[in-house]
Amino acid sequence: MLNPSVPVKTVNSPLAPWIVSLSGIMLALSLALPYAPHVLAAAPFYEGKVLTIIQGRSAGGLGDFRVRAAAPYLQKYLAGHPQIVFQYMAGAGGIQAANHMAGVAKSDGLTIANIATSIFINAISKDPVARYSLSEFMFLGAPSVGGPYALVIRPLGLDTVEKLKGRSKLRIAERSVGHTMYSVGRLMAFLLELKDPQWVVGYSSPEVEIAVERGEADARTEVLYDFMKNKGQLLQQGFTIPVVLQNIKGRGSEAVAGAPKIPSVNDYADTPLKKEVLRFYYNSRPGSSVYFAPRGIPKEAAESLRTAFSKLWEDRQFAREYEHNTAEPTEPISGEEIEKFLQQIPKDDKVDRLVQQVLGPGPIPAAR
Repeated sequence: MLNPSVPVKTVNSPLAPWIVSLSGIMLALSLALPYAPHVLAAAPFYEGKVLTIIQGRSAGGLGDFRVRAAAPYLQKYLAGHPQIVFQYMAGAGGIQAANHMAGVAKSDGLTIANIATSIFINAISKDPVARYSLSEFMFLGAPSVGGPYALVIRPLGLDTVEKLKGRSKLRIAERSVGHTMYSVGRLMAFLLELKDPQWVVGYSSPEVEIAVERGEADARTEVLYDFMKNKGQLLQQGFTIPVVLQNIKGRGSEAVAGAPKIPSVNDYADTPLKKEVLRFYYNSRPGSSVYFAPRGIPKEAAESLRTAFSKLWEDRQFAREYEHNTAEPTEPISGEEIEKFLQQIPKDDKVDRLVQQVLGPGPIPAAR
């Protein structure tokens, strides 16, 4: 109630109705806002934006299929549901893409990357072409551990390890020096002590297959899951797989439906040098097709990405579609797990130099 002892001043100005109306509006808003916080809530970071995924590969290969399987789910789980586009940088087995992310890409949260595990091996082994440090990246996870890997040979009758080791100058087609599959082939050649193997590089992923089938090269390396699902009929046409490289979980051909029993190249790590190189290889590849962003992106973007990828890895529908598209099972590893993994990698300059020789462009070093 009004206090009758307090005089009330009457405003006779022509603006008085407006003043009263404005006061009423402000009073109404002050009463309503506590019950409608969404009125003041900021739009999600990615709303109305475009997220670019830099792929360290050419289009059309298994790595590309992995990313394409995940993209709709990433868009679903990122608050704001941004448009997602791909940009391909196939140079040097992903090194060009990693260099771009470290030195060119803006830390604005609108560019992330997906590169095979070569990103780790090239940095840890101090490849001179790699102008990036793993500490420059915020890792977001990977859908699987990758592998096992097969050495696929055109019809030459090389169906056993002994015949393979007896072959001189086997020509192996690959994408580029530094590519994950190039490194797999080089590691196999080192462990088996092949006689002067030759690499024919510069192909895209689809071209590698054509090169071997046309006889431009004798062999190629492939993920065994993908081969058995999409090209297993080649085994009936005389193609052979004399050996496989186990994945980081220790799984070989026995893990792949429909695959014949194939010897593991891991069993040929019979010298200290071979064991050191093989240990380095597994210690430097926590997962396949790894997602990451530059460090220093906006906090809201970082939180949104981590949350979205966490939900993505747990989505069972994604797992089914991923396996359908790639033939390999999902075995996700989170970004936090990758960063913890990298902190535990042993440092050994001698082994680093040897690995550079094994995985580099020159002759395979002696294993004894």
